[in-house]
Amino acid sequence: MEPLPPALEEKRRALARALRRPIHVRGIRTPDPDFRGRLRVEPSRVLIEYQVAQPGYFWHLAIIEELLDRAAAGQARADLRH
Repeated sequence: MEPLPPALEEKRRALARALRRPIHVRGIRTPDPDFRGRLRVEPSRVLIEYQVAQPGYFWHLAIIEELLDRAAAGQARADLRH
């Protein structure tokens, strides 16, 4: 994963402290053209994955932020699609 902007990185770290588990953010490539991202809150970690094959500059930051917000709100699973 490329480094997140400082404000988003701080949000990730704060949420990891609040949830008491690490948050892993990673880009993935999938042939599904509608896939944007997913959230999985697991017993030992929080996993945020986003599609890297989509066009756009920094579009993934909004996806990461939305998934962090969903985890902060208590959502354990989410799939974002077009």
